[in-house]
Amino acid sequence: MAWRASTVDHLTNAPLLVLPNFDKTFEIECDASGIGIGTVLTQERKPVAYFSEKLSGAPLNYPTYDKEMYALIRALETWQHYLWPKEFVIHSDHESLKHIKGQHNLNKRHAKWVAFLESFLYVIWYKKGKENIVADALSRRYTLLNHLDSKLLGFAFLKDLYNSDTDFGDVYKLCEHTAIDKFFRFDGFLFRGGKLCIPQSSMRELLVLEAHGGGLIGHFGIAKTLAILQEHFFWPRMKRDVEKICPTLWSKLGTKLLFSTTCHPQTDGQTEVVNRVISTLLRAIVRKNLKSWEECLPHIEFAYNRTVHFATKFSPFEIVYGFNPLSPLDLIPLPNDQIINIDAKKKVDYVKHLHQKVKANIEARTEQYVRKANKGRKQVIFEPGDWVWVHMRKERFPAQRKSKLLPRGDGPFQVLERINDNSYKLDLPGEYNVSATFNVVDLSFYDIGDDLGANRFEERRNDTTILPELSAANEDPLELHVGPITRARAKRFKDATTTLVDRVWGETVAGLFESSWTSKPIKPCILLQAQLSSSST
Repeated sequence: MAWRASTVDHLTNAPLLVLPNFDKTFEIECDASGIGIGTVLTQERKPVAYFSEKLSGAPLNYPTYDKEMYALIRALETWQHYLWPKEFVIHSDHESLKHIKGQHNLNKRHAKWVAFLESFLYVIWYKKGKENIVADALSRRYTLLNHLDSKLLGFAFLKDLYNSDTDFGDVYKLCEHTAIDKFFRFDGFLFRGGKLCIPQSSMRELLVLEAHGGGLIGHFGIAKTLAILQEHFFWPRMKRDVEKICPTLWSKLGTKLLFSTTCHPQTDGQTEVVNRVISTLLRAIVRKNLKSWEECLPHIEFAYNRTVHFATKFSPFEIVYGFNPLSPLDLIPLPNDQIINIDAKKKVDYVKHLHQKVKANIEARTEQYVRKANKGRKQVIFEPGDWVWVHMRKERFPAQRKSKLLPRGDGPFQVLERINDNSYKLDLPGEYNVSATFNVVDLSFYDIGDDLGANRFEERRNDTTILPELSAANEDPLELHVGPITRARAKRFKDATTTLVDRVWGETVAGLFESSWTSKPIKPCILLQAQLSSSST
């Protein structure tokens, strides 16, 4: 084969797609192989669009005639918006497709395809297989991708890196004749407990990428990617390398992992607002036909992207493409907008100017939101050891609390740690089984001077639910109080007198409580009262 300048030009310069011209005739070239189909839409031998598809399921077992016809049908389904107005030409290397209109005995599949095919104005021309190059290459594209996808990782070069490696150099030399600890050498490679040791090289990054997004892996997070690597390989600080590479992949996708306190979605407010709007639109359109909500999604998407947003003052579609899509109202015969008909350079300048205006509108709206949110807001700071009330979402209560009418707050709880001005860690009982970190908006001060039976979230609260250590710190159980004696206060008084009697008289008096000469045990408070009376006389 002679390498000419034209050959190099074809290999280094991809053909550009041309814009469709509806005054000219469209042509379709289609072909099918054993595992895929490929089609190309052209005008005057210049490509307008390409389409290829890997066969799976039932189409994979179709006979050759059905695969060729299936390729034609898929091409028409993909480009029907180009083809319906005028007559077009179909090129196929399967000559029997020329006689498709003359078939009389059709099975169900062919009848369905022919009915769809007859909705177009078309002419089928036979094209020899060696001339149908583009469509044939597209139909075999997935065979090539399968070969390119299966990379064989060669580890032979690692043998030359062990001696000079700072992580494994010393142990590699020591394991030349015998195993040391869990390290041993086999066929020039160093292993630790059956896991291949990887010296410092680009192989580490390649293995992390393969464990994260290789074949049959699934693009899991840091923990699962690390677990997959640890099954086969070993090197020091493997976890650090995985934690370093995975966020790099997120940045390539344009995503960012944001941490927030539980049940406080303001960190990702944009997503929450979009989900809320989409849910509202679905609720308005679906109404009683709940099973048809999937069919409404395209209409919801169009309505959302076509509507002017309050913050940007433009629709999302116009921000991306520079103009709004046609809606039923646009079918009224009115003069076309000049924005659609401007040339490329003016269009680019217009879109840049549009993005600048959108950015300015978003910044202005954000400042307005900040002023409105901070109006009248006071910064509240809690210190470790403070007692606070907690406002909880429904899903954060213990499992046994099912009623919708139960209060949405609980407490008081003690502050254990101040993470920052917005997050605090509380001493939350284990029965809640949720994160003990709360946002500051869900916390409020507990005033020790408040009535212990009054919870700001719950009226007529039972005294038995008050933390005993809190009440013990705020009042003397032996002190006589004015007012009714509640069960909780009587229990604390009994416990305090029992403790006092045990400390003063010890086991001698304690044995009298279970004396056999009386049918009922002597209560410590009665004995203490009698002792105090006798000592005062």
